[in-house]
Formats: sequence, structure tokens, C-alpha cells
Amino acid sequence: MQNKPDHIADSIKQYKAMSPQEQGKLVAQVMEDQPFLMGFLTNIADEFSDEQHELLVDSVMILINAFVSAGMPTGIIPGPALEEVIRERTEAYADADTLVPEVSESPKVFQNLRNLAIVEADLNVDDPVALGNYNVVLDILITAIERMVDYEQSQSGLKESTDLQKN
Repeated sequence: MQNKPDHIADSIKQYKAMSPQEQGKLVAQVMEDQPFLMGFLTNIADEFSDEQHELLVDSVMILINAFVSAGMPTGIIPGPALEEVIRERTEAYADADTLVPEVSESPKVFQNLRNLAIVEADLNVDDPVALGNYNVVLDILITAIERMVDYEQSQSGLKESTDLQKN
């Protein structure tokens, strides 16, 4: 039995191995490619410490790189789609009894990226409000990117299906 590749773990390693210049170049490219998502992150920067905000930005880079490495590029996340994800995920956490990864639509990815923040940033797991805010934003980022990848994949499948029907 062959193990499936862990694209998130590989992407974390690849991103951390980049020089600061390479990381900066990637961030600049993603800021251009994902204006609504990166604008959202810029708008909430004051809600987090510099280290936490940097890890949220890093999480976006890691996720996008993981999908690209898996052969699933991310299209632009439109503003209305991002707003819908923000509303849905905020409500999901507000309705939850506890702020745990199980609330996330992708608990394994969420756990890997949150653990990175706990280790590398000053994310205080003993402060339920700070941890809760970080969890919600991280989950919004993961969900928005994953939904866009799913959409792109479905559109690609529709295009291939249509192309096959023409032949």
C-alpha cells in the first residue's frame, strides 16, 4: 500500500526552506493574484500580533503552494465568495460549543497550520478569545482557498467533458 503524499507538510517544509527574498516574492505574487483574500488579511492585521499575522499570511502561501504542487491551481477568490465564507465560518464557530478543529471543514489541514502558529508565533493557547479569533481566521482562509480549488477543478472537469462531447 502506497502512502498518499502530505502536500501540506511538504509545502510547509518548502516554504520554510525559502530565503526571505523568495518568500517576499511569493507573497507579492499572491497579493497580486488574490487581492480580496490578501486585502482581508491586511484589514485584520491589527487584530493579531505581528508574528500571528505573519503566520496567517504564511498559511495562505503554504496552502496555495500545496494545491499547486498537487496539480490543482487556485483561481482568484472573488469578494462575494470570500464574504460568504467569512459569514459561514464565523457563524459555525459562534454556534459551536467549543473552538476545536472539528468545527473546521478540513480538520487535518487546520490542525497542521494552527500547530505551526503555536510553535512559531506567540499564539497563546491559554487565551480562549485570542485562540478563537485565530482559529476562525485560519479556517476562513483554508475554506476560501479550498472552495476555489474545488470550483476550478469542477470547471476544468466541465470544460474537459464539453471538449470530449465536441469530438
